[in-house]
Amino acid sequence: MGSDEEWFEDFEEDSYAYGASDDDLGGMHSGDETGTPLPGEGQSRGTSGSKPALYTIISKQNLETIQKEALAQVQAILRCTTTTARALLTFFNWDAENVLSTIAERGETEVYKRSGVIPRVEEEEEEEEEAAAESLSQQSTCLVCFADMAAPMESDGAATPTSVPMSCGHTFCADCWKQHISIGVREGLSRRLLCMAHGCGVLCDEDQVKLLLHDAPDVLAKYEEALIDGYVDDNRKVRWCPSVPHCGNAVRVNGDSHCEVACTCGRQFCFSCGDQPHSPATCEMIQQWVHRIQDGTETASWLHANTKPCPKCTNPVEKNGGCNLVLCRCGQCFCWLCGQATGRAHDWNSIQGHSCGAYKEEAENRANEGQRNLKRYLHYLTRYEAHLGSLKMEQRARQDLEHKVDAMIETDTAQLSNYSWVTDALQQLFLARRVLAYSYVFAFYVFGPEFSSEFSEVTVESNKGLFEDKQGQLEVEVERLANLMERNEDVLAESRQAVINMSASINSRIEKMYDVIENEIAPQVAGRSMNIAPYKGQRAKPNGSAAAAVLAAVAARAELNQRHTSQGGDRGLLSSQDDPHHIMTGSGAVLYRDPVAPQAPSAKPSSPGFKRQRQQ
Repeated sequence: MGSDEEWFEDFEEDSYAYGASDDDLGGMHSGDETGTPLPGEGQSRGTSGSKPALYTIISKQNLETIQKEALAQVQAILRCTTTTARALLTFFNWDAENVLSTIAERGETEVYKRSGVIPRVEEEEEEEEEAAAESLSQQSTCLVCFADMAAPMESDGAATPTSVPMSCGHTFCADCWKQHISIGVREGLSRRLLCMAHGCGVLCDEDQVKLLLHDAPDVLAKYEEALIDGYVDDNRKVRWCPSVPHCGNAVRVNGDSHCEVACTCGRQFCFSCGDQPHSPATCEMIQQWVHRIQDGTETASWLHANTKPCPKCTNPVEKNGGCNLVLCRCGQCFCWLCGQATGRAHDWNSIQGHSCGAYKEEAENRANEGQRNLKRYLHYLTRYEAHLGSLKMEQRARQDLEHKVDAMIETDTAQLSNYSWVTDALQQLFLARRVLAYSYVFAFYVFGPEFSSEFSEVTVESNKGLFEDKQGQLEVEVERLANLMERNEDVLAESRQAVINMSASINSRIEKMYDVIENEIAPQVAGRSMNIAPYKGQRAKPNGSAAAAVLAAVAARAELNQRHTSQGGDRGLLSSQDDPHHIMTGSGAVLYRDPVAPQAPSAKPSSPGFKRQRQQ
């Protein structure tokens, strides 16, 4: 074990993996993580009532209550102030168990000092010193502005005393404290307001700060809001929903942070990176992939390997055969081997008046490798873009599906709930398209040079063949379902059982593809972590999802039509075009706003996927 200094320097890494159990380190994602939601928290429910949620939705209104309970837990055990409890929890990323275990292991004095607070023993000693100093002098000088200060006085809350001491014992005038604190709050340092004394480094007491800011309500409100937001900003297990405009919710994971979550506002995102869901590609893969697309890395590599710049106009020139004399379209001749400008006189073996040495075989090998890499990149890119393009078109076709359900309802006396299979199939299609698109990103990196050190050539071909087999089977089923969903309502109604079977088959094939990744590919990657978000299945449907909203809109309109007819109305049946309450939400979900009886799409339970082992 290293020294205390090394331990605290490496705390960021240690605290991330702290408390990981055997279940957290690999195997199937059980979905049975502990983490009972506090009152007022929304949650994503498991597939059965016995399994707690994989993640919890925290509203802005309940954030302060949850934070106070976390602070109270630490205060009750350590018998410390709110400022001390907050500093400790902030330093340990709001992991109360880690706070207590580290204090037991490292000692209270060391942990308190590292967190920016004073241990209780030193607090008592400083209180005695302050009392002695106060008895010697009833007046002192502020060491910031050098103004004379009256002795500290008790404040009744109506006004601040002339001199203000902090918990560390350093005293400055109230005006200097106010200015120091106000600047810190405006600069975003509310949770790290330190004493002004040189080299002190102790956090300012929260109650004292609030007392000083009582006549600056705007700054005080910003300070208090920053303290509340600290539960999210300084917590590894909590992240703000990235919706725009912001819904105000936060998401807390109860297990592995490598998962894909859905806020109650309808926004789905990867909890680890905050981007759009991208499983089975890892966060690192998708970041490199996006960067590769944006900067044209493959194109630049191919140009570098297969072209030479003209020495006159600098435009790239490709040699597609012939001798080593190249003629640019600007009229300049140059040698292909060295790139120097030459005259036109030449034969097959030499250029008159020019000599550049022997031909280098590695140049041609580099050109061939560049061509292979570009072809491989384009293979995966075109399929990635094709599936994302299909997903966008299918999402735009949601309204067409709504019309089809309308038509089927008008010609059928069955219950509306019988048509949930349509929206379930649409949701499954959306999920499958997304998984397929990012499966090509996963394959590009895992079966490419980036992971070449992890596998032998034989293993790469074996893994690639197995993965592409499952991927290809999934693609076939997805295209069949997409084709069927585009048919008219008569054909769609007659194909009810086929649609249900295809949806179940697609879900099963996705699970099998993930099973190959987990059980065949990931165990062979020993040199690096492969943190892949688990596949939760079509049942993990968030509130506000497009598919559920389609059915909710139709249900509300059908109910209003029935009410309108029973009241003797002569307007006729409502449709999505003439219904004034038919709206589109910010997330693109189709909703129906009935002023009499509002309908809301309901969330369905999620199913467990898997998570990969974090390399320690």
